[in-house]
Amino acid sequence: MGQQSSVRALERGLDIIQLLNRHNGLTVTQVGQLTDLPRPTAFRLLRTLESLGFLFRDKQDKKYRLTLQVRTLSHGYDQEEWIPKVARPIMVELCKKILWPLALGTINGAHILVRETTDEISPFAIRRHRGGLQIPLLSTASGSAYLAFSDPHKREELIEFAMAEDQDALSRGGSNIELYRRSLEAVRTDGYACMRVVGPDHNALAFPVIVNGEIFATISARFYTSAMTLQQAVERYAEDMRETAQRMGQEIGAWKEKLPDAA
Repeated sequence: MGQQSSVRALERGLDIIQLLNRHNGLTVTQVGQLTDLPRPTAFRLLRTLESLGFLFRDKQDKKYRLTLQVRTLSHGYDQEEWIPKVARPIMVELCKKILWPLALGTINGAHILVRETTDEISPFAIRRHRGGLQIPLLSTASGSAYLAFSDPHKREELIEFAMAEDQDALSRGGSNIELYRRSLEAVRTDGYACMRVVGPDHNALAFPVIVNGEIFATISARFYTSAMTLQQAVERYAEDMRETAQRMGQEIGAWKEKLPDAA
């Protein structure tokens, strides 16, 4: 293979990794369509990345998904170490107690980027999600929790940005900007956001992770509607989740203070 072909193959491989990082699994055909690659080319690249350990093919839905091996690409990037060193152990501890799957999210433009989940250890995670999934800011419990506890100026900027990207984001859920702003006030008063997610047919409960007085991330849990109502989820798990979010914020803050450039 010539140098130019090798470089082009590398570019395409990295494009696929970035693409899968934005989606919760894609088939060969979908990867080909989204990258404008012929299906045979997409298949060869996927198989190569699979052989290198960066992704795997889920036998249940035939979709390719990233593995934890992709994290080795950012080895040495200390700012991300708070996830495995601080947040992950706390999430695992809570998941073992309540059993339902948890997700850790941070802001990423007009979306919440899921940074970590406990789906692989939850007995109730029918659809298994992994870090890298992006979810809408304006129509998710995590998004509402993040916005409700954001600085007012930043909150309005984020809402405007999300609305510019998807003008129908609120109307699809039967809301409008004024109703949405009032709902955020209620979230801030309650200390958490809860929401029914119609598509996947589950309820979501999300809490803010506050670090040094500012919103840093969100921790959320999802519960299938066939198992319990939103009110039941709040009654059973809100206190445990609140305590976990507070503890996580405190421990992340303590960890950040120990970094060499903390000053």
